[in-house]
This record gives sequence, structure tokens and C-alpha cells, in this order.
Amino acid sequence: MLSASVVVIAGLVWVLLLFAVALWGERRATRLQGSWSLIYALSLAVYCTAWTFYGTVTQAARWQSPIPPTFIGTILVFLLATPLLMRVAALAKAQNSASIADLIASRFGKDSALAAWVTTVVLIGMVPYVALQLKAVAMSFAMLTGGFATTPAWQDVALWVAVFMAMFAMLFGTRRAAATEHNRGLVLAIAFESVFKLAAMLALGLYAFSAERTVPWPPPGASLWPNIDSSFVTLVVLGALAMFTLPHQFHVGMVELDRPERLKRARWLFPLYLLLIAAPTLPLAWLGAERLGTTLPADLYVLGLPLQDGRNGLALFAFMGGVSAAAGWAPAIAKSRPVKAGCMMAGSVERCRNLSGAVRARLALFCALRVADVGVGNAFRRGANAAATGCGRNDGRRSG
Repeated sequence: MLSASVVVIAGLVWVLLLFAVALWGERRATRLQGSWSLIYALSLAVYCTAWTFYGTVTQAARWQSPIPPTFIGTILVFLLATPLLMRVAALAKAQNSASIADLIASRFGKDSALAAWVTTVVLIGMVPYVALQLKAVAMSFAMLTGGFATTPAWQDVALWVAVFMAMFAMLFGTRRAAATEHNRGLVLAIAFESVFKLAAMLALGLYAFSAERTVPWPPPGASLWPNIDSSFVTLVVLGALAMFTLPHQFHVGMVELDRPERLKRARWLFPLYLLLIAAPTLPLAWLGAERLGTTLPADLYVLGLPLQDGRNGLALFAFMGGVSAAAGWAPAIAKSRPVKAGCMMAGSVERCRNLSGAVRARLALFCALRVADVGVGNAFRRGANAAATGCGRNDGRRSG
């Protein structure tokens, strides 16, 4: 086990580093123009959230598949439906759409009622999605520090992770006047955290492959072929739809796409990324089942296995990879307009009876910070629009 102070300090250093990368990207983005296709492809890995970082091992343990079903759907979309992605991106740019709600409404006569309904559906779906990210961080921190006992909400590390995520979203998500304006700092920060979480997962993969030498591989009774059932197929379909329906994925994939040729290169780079980050999941599932069995959920194998061997440094690296995966999607979501009705989430949280009080408190705080963010962003946009209008009037007077 690690001390809580060490884990918290490591988390703070990572958050500050993420801020620094985003600031550098905003101020010196032109220096990276030649490598922007690679950066854009890496930023698409915002798809790999904390749910993905921990949950893919569970998927491997359940279906014995070397590639998680959610990844299969995504890979198929990029390999077989790239023209469709380019068409959607072109429509989003032509209609100045900042979200999937904007795009759908624009295709039906800019129907505001339809946009409101789509936004409501997105928000309802986001409540458990955000809860999963916060729960993953809380569980992994408790696993790393041995602090499974109930603590006050203000001492919960996931609470402060939510605060920092909201701060990062406010600073780099909605600070610009136009929601469709390209944010190079945001994209660079997401690409940076994508590299970090890939490195963490590959380090776990190397550990699993080295540890497999001491146990049978594959273990006795393990299936050599995926156990495909209806749930597996459903997750494949959901993985494909996620490219269009997740707010943060739509923003990074469509709104931040400045040139169509970047998507052509991402067609191969992003599936390669998914294959690399998925490669260690099945060995980790086999090793965890052999050493930990049912004493620990498969979600926590990525932490439990290194801790069992006394490799605290690797466990901390894996935890930071999970925190990075949880934090990467927040600023991208902040740029999408459905979240600008974030106050609607607070009421939905109260109806989620299966969530603990601490999780509901963290979600309510996140929603409150998002509402404050919306107010600041709207005030900034009104000021920018007023300034632009004033400049236009002055120019008209001078020309007259």
C-alpha cells in the first residue's frame, strides 16, 4: 500500500503538468503544425476513459476476447466507415454545429425543440457516465491506499478530482467566444494524456507477460476463442455509436477536425492505438484470475496485481493512468453545448438511488461548477459580441 499523501502529491503534479501542456499548446500551437495529424489521432483516444482503462480487463475476463467488444465497434467504424465520418464532419462544419444536438437539429430545419430533446437524452445518459468516472477514481484510490473505510465527502479524493476536472474544463473548455473555434491547447493536452495512459497500460502489459512465465498461459480451462453472446454484440454496436453520440468524442473528432486529410491518417493510427492499449487486457485478466480469483473485482486487477508483488511504483503509474483517462474527457465535454444545460443533471442525480451519497455529492458539485462555467462563458461571449457590434458601429460612423 502507498500513503495517501504520496498519491495525492503525484495527482497534483500530474494535473499541473496537464495545465502546463494545455497552456503551451495554446500559445505555441504553430510549432506543432507539421505533427498535428498525429496529435489529432492521439486526441481521439479521449474515447478511452477511466471506465475503459479499468473496465476493459473485466470485458476480457468475461468474454475471453483479446480486443474488448467496445473497441471492436470503434475500430470497424474507422476502418470501414471513414467516408461517413468525413461526411458528418463536413456537415458539422457547414452548419457550425458544436454538438450532436446542433447537427441533428440543423438537418431538420434547425428545430430548437428537437435540439432540446436530444440534449435531454444526452444529459440523462451522461449522469451514469460521469458517475462511473468518479467511482473508478474513488475505488482505485482506496485500493492503492487501503482506505476502503467510509470518509467524509470533503475528504474524498474523487471530490477533488471532480473540482480539478471542472477547473480544467472552465479554463480550457469554454474560455473562447465560439464553441466551434479550434482549441489547440485542449487537443494537445488530450493527446498528451492519451500517450500517458497508453504508456501505463503497456507497462502493465510487460509486467503481465513477465509474470505469466511462472503460471500456465493460458490458464487451464480458459477459452481460446471469444465467448460471443448477445451482450458482446450489443457492446460492439455501442462502441460504434459512441463515435457519434458521446459529446466529448463528437467535439474532438468532428469540431476539432480542421482538415479532412487528418481523418484519413487517423483511420489507421487510432485503431492501432486501440489495439495497443487493449493488448495487455487479456493477459491481465488471466493473471488476475489465477492469483486473485474472486477476492478482487476484475476492474481492479490493474492495481491489485502490482500491489500483490510489491511493485508500488507500477501500481502508482497505473493509478495515474486511470486518473489521466478520467480527466481527459472533461474539457472536451465542456466545449459541447448539451452540457450547457448542466443544471438538469442535478435533479437526475437524486433519482439515481443506487449511487452512494458521496458520489451524488460529487456529481452535484460538478454540475454546480458547470453551471458557474456556463455563466462565465456566456458573459464572455456576450462581451465579445458587444465589442464586435460596437466596432462595427464605429466603422460605419467613420465611413459615413
